[in-house]
Amino acid sequence: MNFKTWQLWTTSASVLLLCLIYYCIGYELERSQFWLLFSLYTSALVLSAYLYKSGLKLKYLIGLSFLFKLIFLFSIPELSQDVYRFIWDGMLNNLGLNPYLHLPAELIKSDSVNQESLSPSLYENMGSLSATNYSTYPPVAQLMYALTYSIAGSNLLLNVVLLRLIHLLAEAGLVVFGLKILKRMELPKTQILFFILNPLVILESTFSLHFEVIMLFFLALSLYYLYSSKTCISALSLAAAVASKLLPLMFLPLLFPFLNKKSIYFSRRQIITYLKFVTVVILGLAVAYSFFWDFELVSKNFKTLALYFSSFEFNASFYYALRWIGYQWNGYNMIGVFGKLLSIITLIIILYLSFKQKRINFKTLMIYMLLASTTYNLLSTTVHPWYIMLPLFISVFTKYKYMLLWSWLVFLSYSAYKIKGVEENHWLVGLQYLAVMTLLIYEVIRRQKFIYRK
Repeated sequence: MNFKTWQLWTTSASVLLLCLIYYCIGYELERSQFWLLFSLYTSALVLSAYLYKSGLKLKYLIGLSFLFKLIFLFSIPELSQDVYRFIWDGMLNNLGLNPYLHLPAELIKSDSVNQESLSPSLYENMGSLSATNYSTYPPVAQLMYALTYSIAGSNLLLNVVLLRLIHLLAEAGLVVFGLKILKRMELPKTQILFFILNPLVILESTFSLHFEVIMLFFLALSLYYLYSSKTCISALSLAAAVASKLLPLMFLPLLFPFLNKKSIYFSRRQIITYLKFVTVVILGLAVAYSFFWDFELVSKNFKTLALYFSSFEFNASFYYALRWIGYQWNGYNMIGVFGKLLSIITLIIILYLSFKQKRINFKTLMIYMLLASTTYNLLSTTVHPWYIMLPLFISVFTKYKYMLLWSWLVFLSYSAYKIKGVEENHWLVGLQYLAVMTLLIYEVIRRQKFIYRK
């Protein structure tokens, strides 16, 4: 058997094995079967890496990535309960109820709502944490959930299928504009595969239906037009990204040095261009939120968002170290203090990157965006696997590879989900962050020469 024949057989076997793995995860596996899940996930990552190195043309690998995603088309998400809240919010929108103003736990018991129009199964499956908090999903997400529910009604599977088709369309757009950006940056187009062929993206986006990929499509659109110096379209696209998921807001300060065309700090043209950009973003967000506006919206939405920094904790790194210190010091969990402190430190680091240089080029902007989103996750009190899809996507446009390691190890966080309840294994959490931060520090030191001024 010659080499080409052997390579054809091994490539075909890898594709078939990946299809089998994704089918098992999508249709046969339960979230509590952690070690089987992690073994299959690791195998999928290894096989995907083999396909990446196999010599197959880029267009075929892109096609295969979408083939793998289509395997999940008719599966009900098992790794996350969030899909039930997505559909619940879509149901409320179709009933004329604002999802930002009504707690599911209160609504299900309310006499003012026709109980027959609500879905008890959605309420029961979304989990107590979601049921007792106001929705935080931004307007674009709400509009998508409303659209799919208006077509599918109470049919759970049809809602899921429609949401998956939206995700696939968004990811197709992400590929188109991602490749355009890579071409302009003179980076290998194959780097788009670090994202779309990655099992993390396939499972957390296509399978579990987390909204990151829609946000990332608009972010890719924004970055492409920013690179093309079409700042108005870029700003509108960034507004759409923020209206899909709020996280891209952290990148606004980083655009200040990029929009500077002179070699002095705070040039008049730079300030005017930046203010115009920010104004368009704000106006775009105002239009998006106008569909759901209510005077109570800000207070209730802010109250729920604040919980991410003062109450919620999962798969954290520095925060868990500080939490241990807090217990030794005061004897109780000081998340209210440490959550706010870490948020302030994140903001300071982003502002430092924003004003570190008078002027930066697009490559440096990508590096700063990657470091900013990485910092946000490292200092956050809650890091679910799908949260790191943002820095993973940004890393595609850089030479940093630590996000590939993190996209594997972040799946260790699923060890917390037992048959009954959630109990984290802090040894696995520590292993994850020790490995990721070691590689991050190594790459930052090694690649300092790539951070330069234009």
